[in-house]
Amino acid sequence: MRKIMFASSFLVILCSLTAPAHAASVQYNLVALGGNDYRYVYSVTNDGSLGSGVALQLFDVLFDPTQYIESSLTITTPSPLSGDWNQLILASAPGVPAAYDALALAGGIADGATVAGFAVDFTWIGAGTPGSQPYEIYDSSTFALLGQGTTASPVPVPAALWLFASGLGTLLGFRRASRRSA
Repeated sequence: MRKIMFASSFLVILCSLTAPAHAASVQYNLVALGGNDYRYVYSVTNDGSLGSGVALQLFDVLFDPTQYIESSLTITTPSPLSGDWNQLILASAPGVPAAYDALALAGGIADGATVAGFAVDFTWIGAGTPGSQPYEIYDSSTFALLGQGTTASPVPVPAALWLFASGLGTLLGFRRASRRSA
């Protein structure tokens, strides 16, 4: 029983410390503006997998034209962030989705840093509420694709903490019960 408890505890700790490896991660917060109008506010993190000291300077977030009214895509990134990045909405083409394109004018997102506040307003025509989108990271000189992924909604820290605490409490309870029965 002790071996099972130790293995379970080790697995829980190991899972809580690991994270997926990407050239970046893009998280979004969804803001309802009324009716079918929404705003995505993005936070972009350079996890360092581009190379030590390599800044993230160009990324695209893709918009499926069957889910969004393309003509409604409007960049609403506030200053001063908007002055540090050249931002465009790239039109869709057959087989190619529309994209929010952001190019750093200087520096970019440093290794290990996060920049928050990139924002796009849109009208949603898909089912339910808007969710995750594909994103792509490019080399700003060669335009070579460096990485891709799917945007994620941040996990609320209080909810994650409660989940971890309840799991730990359950493990401790099993351990205590096994000691009493022995």
